[in-house]
Amino acid sequence: MLERKFGLSDFQYNVFLPICLIISGVLMVASIDIYLPAAPFLKNHFKTTEWLIQLSMMQTPIVASLVGLLYGHWSDIEGRRPAMLYSISFFAIGSFLCCFAWNIESFLAFRFFQAIGAGGISVISISVLADMFSGPAYARYMATYSMGFPIMFAVAPVIGAYLLKWFGWYSNFWFLGVISAILWLVFYKIMPETNDRHKETLRWGHLGANIKKLLRKKHFLVLAFAHGLPVAISAVYSVNSSFIFIDHFKFSPTSYAYIQLIPVMINLIGSITYRQQVLNWGVSKSIKFGIYLCAAFLTLTILGVMLDILQIPVSIVLIMCVL
Repeated sequence: MLERKFGLSDFQYNVFLPICLIISGVLMVASIDIYLPAAPFLKNHFKTTEWLIQLSMMQTPIVASLVGLLYGHWSDIEGRRPAMLYSISFFAIGSFLCCFAWNIESFLAFRFFQAIGAGGISVISISVLADMFSGPAYARYMATYSMGFPIMFAVAPVIGAYLLKWFGWYSNFWFLGVISAILWLVFYKIMPETNDRHKETLRWGHLGANIKKLLRKKHFLVLAFAHGLPVAISAVYSVNSSFIFIDHFKFSPTSYAYIQLIPVMINLIGSITYRQQVLNWGVSKSIKFGIYLCAAFLTLTILGVMLDILQIPVSIVLIMCVL
């Protein structure tokens, strides 16, 4: 399929706009991980419990995944451009509002508003890339997009730790708000409507039928569970890790951020290795190897609890590296 430039210059089409889409796509990760080092401080600031601070982190992927279905269909019906501009507006406004939260309830409400925007951004950025490119070109951009997630997992806590150290916890959300506001201006200025057939799309009633059809596919459900389980375990670790290393082991926020960096970088190296190895092993053998390592992680975790070796910080990091 021939690529249309949508009235953009070669630089805007091939470099600038894709980079902005990739950055916007990983904002959801940044909105969680950037304030991990500040989590114990937020607990004290709002005079609340660890559980509610952890809830403020976990509500983002939950809300984003649910509203993502709606945003995707909305962008099919009304077009990518308005859906992107609205979603990134929600994210920016929610980020700025978090800076002014006066208690944990208002903080959770503003984070919920931010998550509504995050769900749209992550879905629509991929959709726009799919509209713009196809074949090997699309595969290259998606490979870069997927690499952005572990990189953001690694970088965001380090940025957040130094912002916390220099300016306070609220600077994490000022940072997210400013970045998303800049992206909004970029998209408003140069982002074209890439889905020019959106008016031919079936209406909202078709969304429920498609979801039901998808949920009947056992192969899809098995693969989704296989993908989701290690991600869920990593999420549980992330929302607890700052309290473990900062509150329990008395690490500084910056030291904790660099500790968090280790398993994330191992994950990045592993993903690069899998991409190479899957060509030699095939998909089936690669998935089996991943399952064996997940089983090894669970075994080591159980032994760590039984033998009480999780009281040593390095053992926690090494076990997460196996995952």
